Amino acid sequence: MAELEVAKSTKKIITTAKSKEEPFWGKFKKISLEILIIMFAVSLSIGLHSLSEARHEQHEVKVFLTGLRKDLKKDREEMSDDINGYETQRRAFQYLSKLEKGQSANPDSMKVYAQDLTTFTGFMGNRGRYEGFKSSGKILFIEDDDLQNNILDLYEESVPLLNQRTDFYKNEKLKLNDFIIEKTTDYPKGNLPQILGSDQVKNRSNMYLASVEHIIGNYRECISKIDEIITGINRHYPEKAK
Repeated sequence: MAELEVAKSTKKIITTAKSKEEPFWGKFKKISLEILIIMFAVSLSIGLHSLSEARHEQHEVKVFLTGLRKDLKKDREEMSDDINGYETQRRAFQYLSKLEKGQSANPDSMKVYAQDLTTFTGFMGNRGRYEGFKSSGKILFIEDDDLQNNILDLYEESVPLLNQRTDFYKNEKLKLNDFIIEKTTDYPKGNLPQILGSDQVKNRSNMYLASVEHIIGNYRECISKIDEIITGINRHYPEKAK
């Protein structure tokens, strides 16, 4: 439509300019009017195009954020389960760290905590949707600055720090397992209670306690950030009641 109006006005301008019968001021007024019509038509076209683009961008934001909300709810559940796992590992290391010098681990306690000494817990998470939206440069389409910043903080700072600490903890815990297997005769029986009560295991248990405390704290910070993000998404796109 705008292109048609521009073409019509342009044709009128050319016709008026070529007219030999029209006086100068008459030509001037007609040409000026047509130029104004062209400017209005172009401005309207640009405005409508911009509005259409903005609506499309915000539709993409809605699709992303409502999908992200589902991802974050799953991540929150995984994190809560991980915290429970680290809580039991913390109790295992608390037990070992409190053994008196020369005291062997209690066989019954070993049964309770044995799995916690050999298992590893790490956050997997659902990053695909976020990474795709970020790599396309569309994160900036989110007009709520606080929500945008919280999402970036979670995925670029909080989660990487959590993964960094859990990876370090896993590597250190592997060293503990290697030490226990190397020093234990007839593993997992034999002298395992004495090895678990040794100064080396006790010292490592104290170090792991500090690591576990930091990791649990990181998990809780991530959950708090997730709750903020979900609240922010709900503000713009409330979930429908089921």
